[in-house]
Amino acid sequence: MDVDLVAKAALLAPEAVLRALAAASAGTELSERPVVRLRLSSGHVEEGRLIGVGTDRTEEVVVLGAPAHRYQLPEQAVYLRMRDVVSAGVFEAERFRDVLSGGALPLPVDGDPVSRLALRREYAPTDELPVHVEWDAVPGSPEATANLAALLAALREAVSRVRADETGQRAWSAVATVRVEHRPGEILAVRRTPDGVVVSADLTAALPRRLDGEVGHQLDAVL
Repeated sequence: MDVDLVAKAALLAPEAVLRALAAASAGTELSERPVVRLRLSSGHVEEGRLIGVGTDRTEEVVVLGAPAHRYQLPEQAVYLRMRDVVSAGVFEAERFRDVLSGGALPLPVDGDPVSRLALRREYAPTDELPVHVEWDAVPGSPEATANLAALLAALREAVSRVRADETGQRAWSAVATVRVEHRPGEILAVRRTPDGVVVSADLTAALPRRLDGEVGHQLDAVL
């Protein structure tokens, strides 16, 4: 487990960990789901990929796929009552550091790190996306730069969807500028201003895993 996660791990009850992991991984390939080891009140231990958490009438249930081979489908589904779970261990915890830190840590940088210069070139202001980044306020860490790259990509996709029809184009024509700001301690927010839109977030912390959808939803709400 990485040092940052050790320092910033959130104090979560086992059931809170399982619910958060299930929500974060919903809709992903089964091979990408977290592998957990659950100790039950009976003393038994169950291990497998977390398929989901849900409620059957009045009973909250955890479903695991076992065994948890990365390149092989589980042979069985194991159904457990949430109230019987007394501890939860998470394998490859760094893959879920955003969840296990309560949002304090971003996901690890995946692949080659992007450079700020590359982002400046790719997202130079245009008539379709008049974006302006407050570069001096953006931390220089690889994680912050990766977060900024993801946020800009999500913003570009959201704007493209807005401008896909005549109604959206009329709404977008009133936006003269789009400012992207790093705001420590704040969650992702899209706000309308007299001259356009401000998109802000703490770029050193976790961004929503479904970033495209969240940016699109918030942008639609302010136009």
